[in-house]
Amino acid sequence: MSDPAAVSGVYIMRMRFGAVKRSMICLTMGVLASGMLSSGCGGGNMAYYQTVLGHAPFSAYTGSTPEAQSAGSGSFFDTGNRANIDPCSETNVRKNIRISMRNMSSESYVHYFLVLVAYVNGETYADGAVCPDDISLYTKFGYVEIPEGSEQAFGNYCIRGPALLYFHEGGQFRGGGSVSGSSLASAIAPAQGTNATYDAFFTSSGALVPVPNQIIFHNPGSGEGAPLKISANSIGPCDLVITDFGVSDCDQDSFYYVDESDLISGSVALGVGAGVRVPSEIQGTGCECTGFEDPYQELAPSGTGASDARCNEFLRGGRIDYAFLREDTNPPFPQCVWRVADQSGALVHDFDSRASIP
Repeated sequence: MSDPAAVSGVYIMRMRFGAVKRSMICLTMGVLASGMLSSGCGGGNMAYYQTVLGHAPFSAYTGSTPEAQSAGSGSFFDTGNRANIDPCSETNVRKNIRISMRNMSSESYVHYFLVLVAYVNGETYADGAVCPDDISLYTKFGYVEIPEGSEQAFGNYCIRGPALLYFHEGGQFRGGGSVSGSSLASAIAPAQGTNATYDAFFTSSGALVPVPNQIIFHNPGSGEGAPLKISANSIGPCDLVITDFGVSDCDQDSFYYVDESDLISGSVALGVGAGVRVPSEIQGTGCECTGFEDPYQELAPSGTGASDARCNEFLRGGRIDYAFLREDTNPPFPQCVWRVADQSGALVHDFDSRASIP
């Protein structure tokens, strides 16, 4: 492994083991790996140690990844009601979730970059959401299959097969090259006064989506997203070991406020009033609510009930309603909020109360 670079006496080293990655900041000169295992960088996250200083989006520990106790009910280990069952035993209803999206801002279009990753259950991913017999259910929806033994870089991340990757509309602002607002692709028109505008695909009724292990909003910096990209991507996310100075996963571009020409509306600097929002500004990401650098929302173990779900979890057979906001307050609050229900309609998570959404 090459020596990490030093900046003002502080090492910033990014290590990747296939699909597993974590930025490590707090490594000083002369610190050995054994010392790192007992340092504060781990933050009490057991998965951090299990993966040899690696825990990031699309890791091999999906679903049963233990989080800090403060992240929700339960202990470090998933037992009891939070146990997983074979996804092949799930009913058809529980093989899907329903997603809706709305724009609450009357000032701007929202150009979002939605990524869904699902792992195929088996030896590689013991908690994978996908029954091998259901792969066609995912590919028919638009997921791309990544076979066992293969891996695919996506922006800041690396996804190792067997897995399925869905990138909504390839991140394009409009569909078919049209200038009509009715043909918006991964964008939502401004609200009409106090009446929110719903996404053309993820409508008020919600789109039925084969259940992923992880939901992340991330601009990979390619295609129509390239001109909008502000944060720097990691270098070679699928490299076995690499040193770089990439932006934290919690500070990667997730969605933008843009005008009708898909130009950023407002400041391009991160923070209150920005034209770009990041995972730490999205309710329910690990960055926002667990204290860990996990920029995704995660499928709860299949036995989890509405009252047992952690702050970053959604449930099989349930529903997620997303609402995009542009409320420049001090202190700020999440500008993409979610309401999550379980299969029966019981509330799992409600919109952040500061958003004042009924």
